[in-house]
Amino acid sequence: MHIILLLLGLPVLFAVLILFAKEHKAYKFIVRLAVGAIIAATVLNVFLHYNDTYMFSMSDYPIVRYIMLGIMLLASLYIVYAGVKARSFLVSMIVVFQIGLFAWFELFSGHVAEIHISIYIDKLTLVMLMIVGLVGGLICLHSEGYMEEYHRRNPELKDRRSRFFAVLLVSISAMVGFVIFNDLTFMLFFLQVITLCAFLLIGYTKSSNSVKNSFTAITFNAVGDLCFAVGIVMLAVSENVLELNRLVLLDRDSSFTMSAILLIVCAGLIKSAQLPFSKWLLGTMEMPMPASAMLHSVTMVTAGAYVIIRLTPMLGNNPVGIATMFVGGVTFLIAAALAGSDARKMLAYSTISASGLIIVGAGLNTPASLWAAIMLLILHAVAKALVFLSFAEHQSCCSDAEQMECLHGMPTRLKVSLGIGMAGMIFAPFVMMISKWPVMQALMDSGNILIIMIITFGSAVTLFFWTKWLGRLIAHAHHVVEEVKLRFDGKVSLFVLAVLVMIVSMLYPLVSGAIVVPFIRESMMVDYYVYISPSEISAIVLMLTMLLIVPVILIPYFKKHWVKETSVYLSGVNTGDDLSYRGAMGQAHPYELQNRNMVALLDERKFLIAGCIICAVIIIGGFFFTMGGAII
Repeated sequence: MHIILLLLGLPVLFAVLILFAKEHKAYKFIVRLAVGAIIAATVLNVFLHYNDTYMFSMSDYPIVRYIMLGIMLLASLYIVYAGVKARSFLVSMIVVFQIGLFAWFELFSGHVAEIHISIYIDKLTLVMLMIVGLVGGLICLHSEGYMEEYHRRNPELKDRRSRFFAVLLVSISAMVGFVIFNDLTFMLFFLQVITLCAFLLIGYTKSSNSVKNSFTAITFNAVGDLCFAVGIVMLAVSENVLELNRLVLLDRDSSFTMSAILLIVCAGLIKSAQLPFSKWLLGTMEMPMPASAMLHSVTMVTAGAYVIIRLTPMLGNNPVGIATMFVGGVTFLIAAALAGSDARKMLAYSTISASGLIIVGAGLNTPASLWAAIMLLILHAVAKALVFLSFAEHQSCCSDAEQMECLHGMPTRLKVSLGIGMAGMIFAPFVMMISKWPVMQALMDSGNILIIMIITFGSAVTLFFWTKWLGRLIAHAHHVVEEVKLRFDGKVSLFVLAVLVMIVSMLYPLVSGAIVVPFIRESMMVDYYVYISPSEISAIVLMLTMLLIVPVILIPYFKKHWVKETSVYLSGVNTGDDLSYRGAMGQAHPYELQNRNMVALLDERKFLIAGCIICAVIIIGGFFFTMGGAII
């Protein structure tokens, strides 16, 4: 118990210390100390709780609940104040309604729901703690050097680094609390803290765009918090249940209960930026890269997927499960198709798309699909963080993916780390094979042909856009390598994340057998195991080989003393610098490397509108059929 509370409280303690620090050297020392302590506490918790399911009741400490409610009220009032001050009255009204709802619930509802297990730690909790502690800690470690360079490049911005680091650490603490607590009211509290942290991070620069984007994000996520709150109030009043582990034991034939479950699922869909709620995540890409990496890999998006995975036993072949599957599937396909020419949006859309596939697996409610969802969640967290931080070190790169010749000038170290991150998203066996085929097999068995088609086309598009970027990364025309000075913290974070991507990819049977499969057996009470046929082994070996070779081949290829440098063939007579050529009329033309991008066909606005309408209709239809509309 003390180790769990240590992991929960350490980030907050270091956040307070950073707020009082006045010198940049103090930031570096405190951040390094905080990351070391968080990672050590994470590993210790996993070691201590690996062999059993840990449960703890806080019924003897009612003061803790009152403190939590008080802090939640203060956070809500701050959001109301910020909304009124910025004339964003919608978010203020949403939060005021939530305050009123919870005041009625606690004081006048007369509910008799009791909390027997406040903290619940099983194998899935350990997976989440590893993601939050290791990946979140490494992002914080990388952020110190990044933010120093960020303010050097943007001297006009007010230096708020102490608040930035403090918010990053608090978001880690909030995510730890969210995954370890079984009390739904505590989960709502930590979810609201995560929302507030995201709001502060997105609006860090205080520019007009960042302020607008921060209020867009907090408005959407406040709706998610409200959905979560309404759902748990309905369950507490009707079923006397306020514990997450007891939700899966409720009657799936009760329309009222399943409507409450669908509300909580909607909270997860909003947090994971599924259509029609994706707008908030698309607007976060102008924030500092470590903050984006935190939201995409560790906190908000991961929290949304985690909630739906926890509710998997209540999903499946019912209106709630079918609606969840189709929203995830449509989002997976459309987000993959829209990951086009804008580099920053491509990172956001790829996160939205991957989350959609995770949600499809969770909504299907089979052992194979749940296994795939958890494995993809693990890999996406480490690989996407690596991609974000690699791009963070190459800030001079343009945002147009069709004009990113600047990738050729990226230093070898960054090329290798970025290549490993991209390869982890492309070639890792359980992303391109293992994580999709069990889902498809389960879908075939259930007769969901439309979802199979969506996943098939979405997978092809996913492969296309990651391969396009990886091809542009390894293409080379003797460009001058830019000088990018990597600080020690940056080197460590990139190296460790790269190692984690390769470990999770190459040793996925170990990760699966040690953590994921035991969780599925315990939670679904089935004798489940992962079987890989001999015919699949050769393909897996090939993929793992590519995972190793594609990034590593960058090292000798760009070391000039290891290769013989020759003139590159262009579309005419090479002028000698490999950067321009003479055309048919003798005029010099600059070298360009572009792909055929179907911009006219894949119109972002039209696709988003269509996707939002489809997913909104699916969610509304889910409520309609859940509440008894099927009899009409």
